[in-house]
Order: sequence, then C-alpha cells, then structure tokens
Amino acid sequence: MKIPSHIVLVLLALAICFSGCQKMQQNKLNRQMKRVAKTYLEQEEVKDYKNLTISSVDTLTEYGYAKLNSELLGNMADVYEQMYWDDSEDTARHEAIGLYLREIQRIKADMDGLIDAGDLLTEGVLLYMVTGQYQKEGETQEFMFMVNPDKKSLHTLDPFGDNLLYKDEE
Repeated sequence: MKIPSHIVLVLLALAICFSGCQKMQQNKLNRQMKRVAKTYLEQEEVKDYKNLTISSVDTLTEYGYAKLNSELLGNMADVYEQMYWDDSEDTARHEAIGLYLREIQRIKADMDGLIDAGDLLTEGVLLYMVTGQYQKEGETQEFMFMVNPDKKSLHTLDPFGDNLLYKDEE
C-alpha cells in the first residue's frame, strides 16, 4: 500500500515543527537558567567572569533526588568512616566523628528505604540540575547548582536539613 504524497508531506511538516518547538523550549529554558546562574555566581562571590554558558539542564524527579542524596551520603559515610578509624587516639573527636557517621548512615538508610519502597515519582520535576562553565582569568571554571521548579530560585542540596521528599509531612 502506497501512502499518498500529501500525507507524507504533512507528517514531515509535523515532525519538523515538533522538533523545532522542542529546540525553542530548550533554548528558553537555557536562557532562564542563565539568569539563575548569574545569581548563583553572585551568591558564590564569583566576579569578573566571561563567557557564561549553560551546558545542560536536567530534571530531577523524586526518585532521582533520593538517588542523588543517597550517593552523596554514601560518599560522605566513606570519608567519615576513614576518619573514624584514622583518629581513634583523640577520644572526644573520635566520638564526635562516630556520632556524625551514624547520622549519615541513618539518613542514607532512610533514603534507600524510600527508593526501595517504590513510592517515589519517576516523572515530573522536583528540581532542575544545571551545569555550565565560565571563563575567569583565562581558565574555564565549571559549576553545578539546583533550581526549584519555579525556574527562579536556587535550592541548596542538604540531606540533613531541607529534604524535599518530606515537605508534605511538615
């Protein structure tokens, strides 16, 4: 069965339009995030930079947020566990590191429990994760930050404090 040429042309036009619309949306999102990147750099006290570019804007779902926190906490646990065993001479410091390590492990176990329960959303936008770079004194500097869904305000990733997965429980 041969498809009429006018139908093929309409389908081709729709595909081109759809592709162009997606590109326009991505460009708009990058422009919005470039404004937020300037705010981020001001907050980080980065001045006199040039050629600010956004490399990528990724969305974080609840599931992705939990995985990111779990990975971050796992890396922190490794560092503090090494410190715990390396610093057994200073009893007060050793005990403080042990307390902190247990808190890291507790929060990581909680995150892993949320992940394993399968109740976290795998679609939608909880946060945007933005990466980019700028030039300063001839050197390329890379950065990464989180943006709330409003596409205007920064979010500081803090697994010990502002956990977005528990906002409904407050």
